[in-house]
Parts: sequence; structure tokens; C-alpha cells
Amino acid sequence: MDIHNQVLGWAMRIGYAARGMVYLIIGALAAFAAINGGEAEGTSGALAYLAGQPFGKMLLSLVATGLFTYAIWRAIDALLDLEDEGDDAAGIGNRLGQFMSGATHAVLGFTALMIVFGVSSGGGNGAENSSEMVMDYPGGWLLVVGAGLTTGAVAIYLAIKACHSKWKDKIRDSNVTEILMPYVRFGLMSHGFVLLLIAGMLIWAGVTIDAEKAIGLEQALAMLERQAFGRIILFVTGIGLIGFSTYCFVYAGYRIVPRLESDDVKSLASI
Repeated sequence: MDIHNQVLGWAMRIGYAARGMVYLIIGALAAFAAINGGEAEGTSGALAYLAGQPFGKMLLSLVATGLFTYAIWRAIDALLDLEDEGDDAAGIGNRLGQFMSGATHAVLGFTALMIVFGVSSGGGNGAENSSEMVMDYPGGWLLVVGAGLTTGAVAIYLAIKACHSKWKDKIRDSNVTEILMPYVRFGLMSHGFVLLLIAGMLIWAGVTIDAEKAIGLEQALAMLERQAFGRIILFVTGIGLIGFSTYCFVYAGYRIVPRLESDDVKSLASI
């Protein structure tokens, strides 16, 4: 492996680790809220929580760096097609998805930096604020509906991914990855479930032209807690989001990228 491949490989691993840290905090806070009462946090709330811990701003700066690294990695991944997605319609769609994933995490990294520098305190309903701003423009509700449909597509993709084994060819075979696979699948399903709830509310907000109906991750978890047996649902969802963080950490340690690896690497799909 040449030096360029090594740098790209480490950028990918650092990025996935930072992403995993964010979801680990979100899931843990949700589970803790379900047990002890209180409110679950979304992504910006989780970042603010981290900032409030000892050495928190230093740790949050590292997480922000990791999130920006993930964004850069995804942009290069999509541009150079490092995962051999191809140039057909499906391949281009997947590569656009990679780029959008990177852009989303770049925004999250920017949010982390604003918290570090005291510009933002985290929290709030970013989905509502963004939807309201978009709806101020003619036809803006269509963009909100489109965002909801896109989020729903990601949710369905995660659910399908959890049920199929094709993606296992991107994970290096080891005792650790074999043991963690059932929990990783549960994590993918849990994240997809929460995203589907967010997608539904975004579509509803767009169709009714009411930005107040739009929700983000924090509001989705709060909505689950308000249901019958809400604390149980929230606890299970929190454990599931920790499972999604495990998925990110597995990718950080064992991810295989076709154009960055040698042909003799053994994946989970080969066992």
C-alpha cells in the first residue's frame, strides 16, 4: 500500500471513529434518560454534553476534526469511486449518497466547532429552523418534502442493509467482527427506525406547510418517550443507537475499501 492509500485509509478510520463517538453519546444519553427520567439529546446536544465534561472542549475539537476528516474522505471516495460503485445510474446514486453523507457530517463538525468557541450552546430544533427558513421561499415546501423523502430512503436503505449480508464484503474477517455482527445489525435497524420517524415528520411539515411539525433526532427521541411504554421504547432505541455507534467503530477498525486494499484481504462475506 502506497503512502496515498495509507493516508486515505487513516482518514476513513478517523472519520468513522468520530462518527461512532457522537452516536455512542446520543445512545447512552437516551438510555440514561429512559432509566432516570429527563430528556434525550440529539447530535448537537450530544456534542454540547461532551463539551461540558472534563477536557470536554479538547475532546470535542478532536471529534470535530474527525468529522471534517470523514467529510473529506467521503468526498474523495465519491469522486474517485474508491469503492467501485461504477458509473451506471445505481453507482452514481450511491456515490452521490456518499458525498451527501460527507456534507452532513461537515455541518455536524461545524456545529461542534461553534460549541467549542462558545458561538452555540447546542440543542434546539434545527430541523424546524431549517424548514422554516426554506419555506420562506416560493416552493420551499417541496424542498422540505424532498428532504423527508431522501431521509426516508436512507432509513429504508439501512433497514435493507441490516437484513442482507452483501455489505459484509466491506468488513475484514476477525473474531471481533463475527461476534459483533448481530448487534451491528440491530444498530442499523434502530438508526433506520429513528430516521424513518424524522422523514415522516419532515414530509408532513412540507405538505402542511408547517415548519413546527419538522423534527430532528432529539425531537424524535422525545416523541418516542411520550408514547405508551415510552421509556421502554426509548431505552431500546438508545441501546440500538449505541449499536449503530458500534457499526461505526467496526468500520473504523475493520473497513475494507476495494481500491485501497490488497486482493488477499479476507472479508466476513467470504466465511
